[in-house]
Amino acid sequence: MELKKYQKNTLETLEIFLKELGKVGLKYAFMGLTEKPYKGESFGDVPFVCIKIPTGGGKTLVGCHATEKIMNVALKHKMERGIVMWFVPSEAIKTQTLRKFKDRKDPHRRILDEAFENGVKVFSNEEALTIRKDDVNDNVCIIISSLEAFRKEKNLQKKYKVYQENGSLLSHFENLHNEDNLEKDEENTVINSLANVVRMSNPLIVIDEGHKTTTKLSIDFLKDLNPSFIIEYTATPRSESNILVDVHASELKDEQMVKIPIVLESSAQWQNAVERGLEKRIELEKDAKKIKGEYIRPIALLQAQPQNKDGKTITVEQLKTFLLDRKIPAEEIAIKTSDKNELESVDLFSKTCKIRYIITVNALAEGWDCSFAYVLISVANLGSKIAVEQIIGRIIRMPYAKRKANEDFNRSYVFASAQNFNEAANQIIGGLESNGYSRADIISADKKDAVYELESKKAVSDTLKVPMMAYEDDRLSFEDLVGEDFELSKQDAKFDFQVHYDNDGRAIIDIKNDDEWTRGAQMTLKLTYSDKNFTKNELVQWLDKKLKYTLLNKSDKVAFLDKAIEYQLKKYTISELSVNRYVLAEQLNGVIQNILEQYAKERFDGFLKKKKLVAKTFDAFSSSITLKQAVPQEFNKNYYEKIDKLNGEELTFVNRLDLDALPNIKYWVRNREKMDPFYIQGWKKGKFYPDFVAVTKKGVIVALEWKGGDRISNEDTQYKVEIGETWENLGGSKLRFFLVHTGNVEEVLKAVKEL
Repeated sequence: MELKKYQKNTLETLEIFLKELGKVGLKYAFMGLTEKPYKGESFGDVPFVCIKIPTGGGKTLVGCHATEKIMNVALKHKMERGIVMWFVPSEAIKTQTLRKFKDRKDPHRRILDEAFENGVKVFSNEEALTIRKDDVNDNVCIIISSLEAFRKEKNLQKKYKVYQENGSLLSHFENLHNEDNLEKDEENTVINSLANVVRMSNPLIVIDEGHKTTTKLSIDFLKDLNPSFIIEYTATPRSESNILVDVHASELKDEQMVKIPIVLESSAQWQNAVERGLEKRIELEKDAKKIKGEYIRPIALLQAQPQNKDGKTITVEQLKTFLLDRKIPAEEIAIKTSDKNELESVDLFSKTCKIRYIITVNALAEGWDCSFAYVLISVANLGSKIAVEQIIGRIIRMPYAKRKANEDFNRSYVFASAQNFNEAANQIIGGLESNGYSRADIISADKKDAVYELESKKAVSDTLKVPMMAYEDDRLSFEDLVGEDFELSKQDAKFDFQVHYDNDGRAIIDIKNDDEWTRGAQMTLKLTYSDKNFTKNELVQWLDKKLKYTLLNKSDKVAFLDKAIEYQLKKYTISELSVNRYVLAEQLNGVIQNILEQYAKERFDGFLKKKKLVAKTFDAFSSSITLKQAVPQEFNKNYYEKIDKLNGEELTFVNRLDLDALPNIKYWVRNREKMDPFYIQGWKKGKFYPDFVAVTKKGVIVALEWKGGDRISNEDTQYKVEIGETWENLGGSKLRFFLVHTGNVEEVLKAVKEL
């Protein structure tokens, strides 16, 4: 399954964090990426990070890919074995997740199988009560459990099976070397429980909907499981969450994943709200029949109120009667409540399905994601208030994740019974926020020409095309620099590699600090993993799978790996190398990357010398963009009407750039990484997106890269300056590049003013 841009960016950020984690430690790795302090109060030195993704953004898919990265980078000492505890907030989500992970045809399971070479076993927490020792020693064992199943309330622990003595697990506790972190009974004997099996594995803990772990009790039981790494996915992080990646709702909209904005209409009488909702659904279905190549049957969700003693609520049966009185066929209506489920075994996406109306209270709160649901009708303001936030996320998902030509199908619709728009907006704002959205994602149905607040149109008449590095009439790419004739197998495959042994003669993989091997906190229990000794050919094939380089010919890469292993066999045995293969793979990855970049640098310099590199225009900046989070101020010379959020230093600089003190500036634009069309390609694989582009009245295009004071002298910055100046030279007098920081702002502005 092809990942969306924001999903790829999320995983790239996580991978950078994991690599930095091993270099500079937890606090500095987190701060370096987020510019925010790391909150270690909950889990101390155990990494605990949060990925914030709104409802409909594919959290589970990202979680599957992230599991591979965490296991292969931060937890490589586990050698792709042991337990992953995957906690979900409810039984409904647990059932849904188990179904996905156990189906080998499902994209989620396929990701895991490919990542771990089919060495994956999936268990519910009930099934894990009989998990075998060989399962844990030889596979990545994913145990999917509700948080409730592991709650550990004082004096009530005996009722939770995961903490109980279990004879089926006896083999896990043979020949224990360390019992310090294991739970014991009153006689100080280790309890043969699933919880203790999990503790011995120092699990990776994945938390789906991490905001549900809000209590100290939840934090304590997670800490008690002796984790080696904790990652949570949620639309609404808690105050103590360490948000490593913050995906915005507008990014999902930009990737055609969700139907926003949400069009809100309010009516004082609940009957009017229902009538208007029914009319909208019927209108959508008429238009849906005109869509070519896609089948959409718009569905309306009607949220009733639970019945109470005074009988003043609008119940499920009342709503059904209301629909039937309007000649809606009974076969088009389904009820989904806690005690009645007419959706069981129904394929709502089938062309033969008749259902167009689903009446619920809050039974659709979780685990239900039919993208045909376009309309939410809520009567929640009468009697006791219903939590609309529980089901508002059910209408968000875009059918087929593809934007429609008819704009009505790119939006979702809420009809609420309330006295006025503001009351209705306040009623559902909690629902939006609990799904990772905001008030900015609502527009009023009263305003026919209303546009999405986070869409920003071009504010100038010019069309901006910034010249880019080009080679043979196309954008320069890293692939161009490597070329088709490059042969990795002819490169030097010698490199220093070090294996360390513990006192049992078993190679271990851990953190190397100043050439001293140290034992990480997660290695508090000594586990013996049975590990087969690879043959040389098997090790080379394994490395080939782990080291993914699409620009390299497979046979050429394998030949290089064979040569590299042959060199290491002069010092180590194949057994030693196979046991240390994860560190070996990581080091080889760096070796290959360095070889490629050195070769690319030689080609880059050669192209320059032969004048094969030029500056050429390609795509223009879009006529409109979707912002992540708008800066709440107006600018005089911005290319767009609004601008995406900046940090304090960047905003201060932009205000200087925008002032009339620079009368020669015609307009400027923020150049967003991996979102806007302009970048500078150098000899390294990654593309460089300068932060801002300004255009002067004389037609000079100025690229400006802002750097914080602590980063102006690092290697990455030096590289950007070098390729930025190369780009400038290709443009003659019409292109200029500046690195800007707090120490040279006046100097740069003075230079720009003269262009």
